[in-house]
Amino acid sequence: MMNQLLPDQISKFWDIIKYAIEQSTPPIIGEAPNKMNNILMAALSGDIDVWASYDKEEKGTKFNGIILTEILFDKPSGTKNLLIYCLYGYENVDEESWKQGILALLKYAKNKGCNQVVAYTDVPYMVKVTKALGGEAKYTFCTFDTSRCLNNLINLMET
Repeated sequence: MMNQLLPDQISKFWDIIKYAIEQSTPPIIGEAPNKMNNILMAALSGDIDVWASYDKEEKGTKFNGIILTEILFDKPSGTKNLLIYCLYGYENVDEESWKQGILALLKYAKNKGCNQVVAYTDVPYMVKVTKALGGEAKYTFCTFDTSRCLNNLINLMET
């Protein structure tokens, strides 16, 4: 089962959520001194949504995965997309669970007026799942570290 967590649930399960974020942060965020505190504050304020995939067992709740999503508004085109900010599975997650999770996100995105659900990944299995469900995985994500790349470019231009 996958549900969007409320702020009090995010606080209660922050250690579990934090671990998942640390293991799966996307390349778009880089490093910052207060990164995890900033993400927590964004989650508690509703700027980013936290989803949990879990099973209820006799001993309590067993988390299968954590997903953080953010609605992005592209001002030039006037479109909204739901970004899968990070996604983490605690163990091998079966295909049916992936399908149910993606279904929940697609319904949520449609309800929020989003054109697409988008994500970054370097995990071959996620590319495979994306393609199997009729999605596209065809772009390469490029990043330029400002200090390192700036120095490299200056050195290239001087030679």
